[in-house]
Amino acid sequence: ITLMRRISSRPYAMEALNIENLQRTLERLSNLMTVIQKALGTYLEKQRSDFSRFYFLGDDDLLEIIGNSSEPGKVLPHLGKMFASISTCNSVPCEEEGVLTKFEAMLSKDGEKVRLDSPITVTSKMNVKDWL
Repeated sequence: ITLMRRISSRPYAMEALNIENLQRTLERLSNLMTVIQKALGTYLEKQRSDFSRFYFLGDDDLLEIIGNSSEPGKVLPHLGKMFASISTCNSVPCEEEGVLTKFEAMLSKDGEKVRLDSPITVTSKMNVKDWL
């Protein structure tokens, strides 16, 4: 952020190039970004090995699912990529404390509805892999 502030105070590119230690700072940030990307790749691979259906998702979709694990409605659009013929789930809002929703049926891409024997209760403390 400090580097961005320093660059934004210089409207011309040639002035920005004269910032002290610019090249060294950019190289350090690039190395840091490489380390972060490698760690993220390792984390996503671990998630895929823990729940094999995640192999059907790209990195962006998987990050969106993990990031929105406490919001089941934002995870549902990705069901079709993980489970063939399932487009979404029929959810029922729940008033119980700590319960986000209850899924009572699966809906196919053709509009077919399959009721679950027992509803799947999604709580705020559950991992997304557990209720998927």
